Amino acid sequence: MPQVTPEYLAQRRASILDAAAHCFAAKGFHATSMPDICSQAGMSAGGVYRYFASKEELIEELADTVMVPVLHVLRAALDANPVPQPAEVIDLIHDTLLVDSPPLPSAALMLQVWCEVVRNPRVHESQRRYMSELLDVLSGFTRRWAQLDDASARAAASALVAMSMGTFLMQNVLEADLKKTSTRKLIEALNPIVRSG
Repeated sequence: MPQVTPEYLAQRRASILDAAAHCFAAKGFHATSMPDICSQAGMSAGGVYRYFASKEELIEELADTVMVPVLHVLRAALDANPVPQPAEVIDLIHDTLLVDSPPLPSAALMLQVWCEVVRNPRVHESQRRYMSELLDVLSGFTRRWAQLDDASARAAASALVAMSMGTFLMQNVLEADLKKTSTRKLIEALNPIVRSG
């Protein structure tokens, strides 16, 4: 019998995660069954369960991978000269989240991960951890845009996250079948209101 390599095992896990991501994006976390995932992966139930003990474990692993590419891309962008501006950073986050490759094939899956934070303590903890890392990175941007102390830079980074999540929802859900409003226009529309405050 040929030896099973770690690379082969990692490839099989990635293939199952990809199948699960596509099923979850189409039907939602809780309407998707393990047989759905097995069918999408082209594997028997025994084959899938060899790698993942439950659907919950698949959900948790997918959720735990969401922010990894975003953090990687943002850290690289922070070293750019000139540094990307706020609208560009938000678009960079969105573009990275929506790359059509495992494990994130759609905006629908991303929104489900955010919803899962409310009911699943492990997903909540992983997203909190990544949010702290995200705020650290975004604070680097806000300090490069303006002369801010650490507390102000982190507060501005939190505002940037709020803008990112709001524009993600608007552009990819509410405007999914329409011409999307650009992130730059949305931010510029707020300028008179912010100044008047």
